[in-house]
Formats: sequence, C-alpha cells, structure tokens
Amino acid sequence: MDLEHLNKTQIILLTLLVSFVTSIATGIVTVSLVNQAPPQMQAAVNHIIERTVQQVMPATQTASPATTIKTVVVKNDDLAAQSIASVRKSIIRIVSADAPDIMVARGIIIDAKGVAITDRGVLDAAASYLAILPDGTHVPAAVRSSGTTTPVALLDLTLATSTPALTPATFADPSKLQLGQSVIRIGGTGGDSVGEGVIAMLPASDKSASRMVEASVSSATPGSVLISLFGEVIGIITTDSQLVGGDFYSMPSIFKAAAQSADATSAATAAGSAPSQSGTSAPAPAR
Repeated sequence: MDLEHLNKTQIILLTLLVSFVTSIATGIVTVSLVNQAPPQMQAAVNHIIERTVQQVMPATQTASPATTIKTVVVKNDDLAAQSIASVRKSIIRIVSADAPDIMVARGIIIDAKGVAITDRGVLDAAASYLAILPDGTHVPAAVRSSGTTTPVALLDLTLATSTPALTPATFADPSKLQLGQSVIRIGGTGGDSVGEGVIAMLPASDKSASRMVEASVSSATPGSVLISLFGEVIGIITTDSQLVGGDFYSMPSIFKAAAQSADATSAATAAGSAPSQSGTSAPAPAR
C-alpha cells in the first residue's frame, strides 16, 4: 500500500488506528512498570492521586444523604383493629337515669362541644338519660327537640370542666362506598362486640328517601355503628332500619337532615322568645 495515494478519509482512519494502538501499548507498559515498582513507589503514587482528588473536589461540596425507602405492609387485621380503636373514642352508651345499669342505645359523638347522635325510636322525650363516655364518665344527656321526625335524634351532653376532651367521629362519603367493600360493625348491649362483613346493597340513588345501606353483618342493638376499614362511620342501626332488617343501617345523610332540623327548631324557638321589634310596644309589666 502506497501512503502517497491515500485519500483524506483513509489518512484519518489510519491516524485513529495508530493512536488507538499506541494508547493501548502505553497503558500496558505503564501497568507493567507500576507492578514492578517497589512498594515505596506505589505508596507515593497513591498518595499523589489521593491529594489530587482532594484538591479537585470543592471544599463546600458535601455528599448528599442517602434516601432509604421502606415498604410497610399493613395487614387487614391490623387495619381493622386500628379502625375499631379509633371509632371507639367517639362512641357513647346511653342509659336511663333511673336504670343506669341497662343500656338504651349507643350514640356517636359528632361535635367536641358535646353533641351526639343516636336512634330516636328508643328514646322517650319525658325521660332523663345519661351518656357514658368512652372513658367511663357519666354525664347528663338531653334529647334536642326537632321540628320534623327523623330516624335519629341529637343529644346535648352536659360536660364539666374536668370532663376529658371528646373526639368527634369521621363520616364516610356515601358516594365513595362500593359493593363488596369490607365493613365492621361495633355493637353489643354491654361491652363492645364487633363483627366483619361487606356492603351488600347501596341505595338506588342519592335522592332515595330511605338512605339505608345493607351489610352482611347484622345487629339488634339500637345505635350500633357500621364503619369502614379506615375508621369512617358508614351508618347506624335505627328503629326505622330495623323495620327493614337487622342488617340495614341508616346512612350519614339523615344525620345532616336531623342536625338542620334541630338547628331550625332552636332558631325558631329563640326568635319566638325574643322581645318584639314591631312598632307596637309590649305591655308594661304589672307592678
């Protein structure tokens, strides 16, 4: 091959080939010489390399902390136990003031100021009731009057300054409930008893008058609570739901209706007892 007859492309390729072969040969010779050098020389070379690296790296540069990702596996049993413990802090037991050893119904705390909700059908407006709080404290409970008849009733609890703080319950969003979803029932006439099941039927529509959900776990105790695995209240047993079946629970939508009705009644009562604001003056009190 005559080098004088090579074109530019061939000259460039030949140059690259020579450089590549030369670099490989240089590397082989360098490694061989370093391996044959005495230990003192190797230590000096390593020391020079280390010092060079220390000078090249900026003094302000710090190593980023390692991020550790842990995967936590939560079992259904553990999740159910945590949910039950959470909801029990919001459940009260309602007893008659004349028979405090007999439970009338269960109730759910909906306001930390001392408002609870329970089954209206088992309450007597003329009777006096006590509420047993989650810590065992007994406080008076008065049934709040309502302008309309709803399956549930609101209770006003009389709290003392020494009464522990109440924990309101968290209610599930009815639109997010699904058929087959796991649920837990908390009931019992004495101590708390639980049962597990699934949602068997949902209301046909959000405008359904009954607003009841059917579960595969039943209860005969008024006010028994149906919750999700995340500690959200789905419904309670009421007298109306028991007429349909022991596995039907009234849903939170009627709780809101009861609260609105009670608030409207309280407002009307307050307005009726307020002094007259009309142009006609009220009669002067007798002396």
